[in-house]
Amino acid sequence: MAAAGAAPSGDAKRAEGDEWYDSGLGSLGEGQLAPLPHSPGPGPESPEEAPAAAPEPEAELWLRHVLSFVSEDGDTALHLAVIHEHEAFLDSILQRTAGTAYMDLQNDLGQTALHLAVILGLPGFVRKLRAAGAGLGLQERGGHTALHLACREGQPHCAQHLLGGLRCPLSEEERAQLESVNYDGYTPLHVAILRKDVELVQLLLRAGADSNKAEPSCGRSPLHLAVEAQSPEMAELLLRAGADPAARGYGGRTPLYSARHRPDPRLPQLLRAFGASDSSGDSEDSEEDEDSEDNSSGEEYDDIVINSGRCAD
Repeated sequence: MAAAGAAPSGDAKRAEGDEWYDSGLGSLGEGQLAPLPHSPGPGPESPEEAPAAAPEPEAELWLRHVLSFVSEDGDTALHLAVIHEHEAFLDSILQRTAGTAYMDLQNDLGQTALHLAVILGLPGFVRKLRAAGAGLGLQERGGHTALHLACREGQPHCAQHLLGGLRCPLSEEERAQLESVNYDGYTPLHVAILRKDVELVQLLLRAGADSNKAEPSCGRSPLHLAVEAQSPEMAELLLRAGADPAARGYGGRTPLYSARHRPDPRLPQLLRAFGASDSSGDSEDSEEDEDSEDNSSGEEYDDIVINSGRCAD
């Protein structure tokens, strides 16, 4: 994370001249920034006598200074409010920038304020940023959306806010993030399974995540990944959500084939109970070849690692 735990340093990045640099002000039209509250005082005696509203010069200058700030890591004031968990400052900024493009400015790591709130495990901040219009589809430099990050970091409460509190039906934007893929081709469900997070897998399936969408490197379905993770709990959740027990990866291997070559005896039983067949076309010769290959590799089963280039059997 570009600036987590670091205090703001240096002056705001600026272009030559007096133009604001990368501050989001260029995307904020006249009148989009609400004026700072004025000191209370006696009102006019009648509507006809009311003077035209005008922001105080000092307040306007302060506001422009705050919103134009960009740290050496590309963090805006909104990023820094999240990084330092300063909720009052966050509220002040959101009051003036809600619904504008400022909400989705990205730092040098491609992170929005929403990404940072998820990484830091701040569900209250996530809720406020979403209510102010923070976008769900933006990807940081690894291609992760906020929901991918919630799954990677094990943040079910943040994920729940990203999914609208699991209200039914989800909005189009909320549904789209369930099928979004990072630069490795993984959906949030794939990431949650790879992290062996049963709670998040359950939450994503309840929200409508596709239980059969294969990852692109080896064509493994979520059920293949759950078997490789040796998790009967996740496998059963997927099967009850409609996962195909006969799905095949690019090498033609089924989840049952993978389960038979791993130590947990519950997984083959579970798959058979949901209709998986031992006569699935996985030949005995192929099994012997795979056994020889596994034995010669010197590895004790397959560790599930994100970004691994190896296709597990």
